[in-house]
Amino acid sequence: MLGIRDTFHYLECKSCGCLQLLDAPQDFERFYPSNYTAYRQYGPRNPILRRLWLYLRKRRNHGFLQQGWSFDHLLTEHYEYLQLRAFARLQIDQKARILDVGCGGGMLVKDLREQGYSNVLGIDRYIPQTINDANGVVVMKGTLSDLNSTVWDLIMFHHSFEHMPDQADVLRSAAALLPSGGRCLIRIPVLGWAWTHYGVNWSQLDAPRHLFLHTEKSFRLLCEESGLLLQDVIYDSNEFQFWASELYSRDTDLASINSAQPQTVFSKSEMRKFKNEAKRLNSERRGDSSIFLLRKP
Repeated sequence: MLGIRDTFHYLECKSCGCLQLLDAPQDFERFYPSNYTAYRQYGPRNPILRRLWLYLRKRRNHGFLQQGWSFDHLLTEHYEYLQLRAFARLQIDQKARILDVGCGGGMLVKDLREQGYSNVLGIDRYIPQTINDANGVVVMKGTLSDLNSTVWDLIMFHHSFEHMPDQADVLRSAAALLPSGGRCLIRIPVLGWAWTHYGVNWSQLDAPRHLFLHTEKSFRLLCEESGLLLQDVIYDSNEFQFWASELYSRDTDLASINSAQPQTVFSKSEMRKFKNEAKRLNSERRGDSSIFLLRKP
C-alpha cells in the first residue's frame, strides 16, 4: 500500500487455513502514517462543494438506515458505504450504547451521531491523540482494556480486528463489555478466491498491518471459547480485491496512484467487471471480506 516494500513472512495453518504474521516489526507506527486510509479526510475542499457533498452524504447515510424507497435510498445504490450497510442490518435502536473499535479518525461514529445515535464512542490505539469532535463525538486513543468499567450494547470492528494481536483475548474483552443479548459485529478480510489466485499479491494481505487473516473455519474456531455465539456470516467483498491485487501483481503500490481513483488505471468496463465478479464471489461465499455477527448469551 505505502510502497515501502519491506519483506515479511506468514505461517499458513494446514488445519484451519489461517495466516499469521511471524515477524512483526517493532515500529508499527511507521506503517500507520498520517495519510493512512483510516485517518484520511474525504470530500472536496472547496467550501461550497464541500457543503453540497456533506448534504448528499447525510441523505445517503439516512437511506441506509430507513425502510422503503426514496431519493436517499437511491443514493445508497450509487455511493457505497460498507460499514454503514453492515450496521444497518442490525436495526439498532438509536438509544443503544455503540462502540467502534479501531475506528481511525471516527468517520462512522460521526455519521451515526449525525443520524441520531447519541451514545456512540470510537477508540483507536494508533491515532496521535484523543479526538473531541465539535458535535460531541469522542474518539479515544486507547484499547478495549481502557474501557473495563463500561457496558455497550453493540461493539463493532470494521476491518480493525485483523490488526490486533492476541485476538482471543480481544474477543473475550469485548464479551466482558457486553450485557446478555449484546451484539458484536466484526468485518475482516477472509481467505477466499483472491488469496488462491493472487497469492502474495493479494491486496488484503496488507503486510505487516494484518497480523491474522482468517478463513471462515478458523474464525469459527476462534469464537468457540470467547463467550460469544457466532450467529451469521455474510460475505461483503468488493472490487478492491481485483484492482488493487492487479496493481500489486504489476509491482505498483497504491501510494503511487490516487488509491481512491482506480479508474485512472482501469477502464470503466474493467471496473464494472470487477464489481460484478465480487458480487458473484460473495454469492458463492468465496469473497475476500466477511461480516461476522456475534451475540452474548
